This record gives sequence, C-alpha cells and structure tokens, in this order.
Amino acid sequence: MSKTLQEIQAFNRRKIICAVNGTENYEEALKKELGVGCKVKIKNFITNNEFNEEIFVIDEYCDFFNETLFRKIGSYKNSEIIEIIGMPLTLDRVLLAFSRICGKTMISVYGNLLSIKKDKYSDYIDFELTKLTLEEQSEETQRASYELLGGENE
Repeated sequence: MSKTLQEIQAFNRRKIICAVNGTENYEEALKKELGVGCKVKIKNFITNNEFNEEIFVIDEYCDFFNETLFRKIGSYKNSEIIEIIGMPLTLDRVLLAFSRICGKTMISVYGNLLSIKKDKYSDYIDFELTKLTLEEQSEETQRASYELLGGENE
C-alpha cells in the first residue's frame, strides 16, 4: 500500500526541518524554528470547559525559552501552545535540505519550472516557481521529494 499524501507531507516536513536546522532530533529542530513566521497550533480557552484550536503565526521574534512568547500566546484569547508546526517549506529551505541530505544536486530552470535531480541517472523533480511552498506543489513533486529525502514507497 503506498503512502497517502498526508503521510508524505509529514515525512517531508520532518526531514526538511531537521536538515535545515542541522539536527536529527525533530523536537530540537522545531524549537529552533520558533521565530517570526513560525506556525504554532494554540488552544484557545473560551471557558473552563470549552476551547477551540487554531493556527497562529508568530509575528515577532521570541526565543522558545523566553517567557515573552508564552505571555504573548497566553494573552492571545487566553491560549497555550499545543504544537509547534514550524516555518513554511519554501523552495529555499527545500533546496537547502536536499543539498544537506543528498550532497550535490543538479538544477535547471525552464520558464517557470526549476528542475532538480540527484545525479545524472535520476529523474528530474519539477518545482513550479509560482507556488511558494512544497505543499502547494503537485502531488507528483511531493512524492518525488519524499523519495529524494529518503522515504520509501511500497
């Protein structure tokens, strides 16, 4: 059974965030992600028994261990962080992860496509330059990225 797109996206996110932050430990990598532009999932307490969850993008720099972040999130609708999602998987971060995981890569640009391949024997992975994040790319591109990052399709 092949992996679902959601499973592939989760794998790609873990591998890219770890590679960009120079660690194999995902939790440590996520802590390094905290800063301007980082997405976190927060729990908003409406009453003692009621709450909802939403995605919050940090709009000012706060160190993970700095209480300023927790006060800022806490004062935002009486909330708490329940999950760090991380920074967007933009093309620059994807390319950095590929170079750290695969070493040298071959890149070509044709119109609005940036094509990458690991070596002369592998197929190209095409990234549409008009789409800002990996999750916005085609499913084929996301699956090819998954394989290049070390994922295995059954």
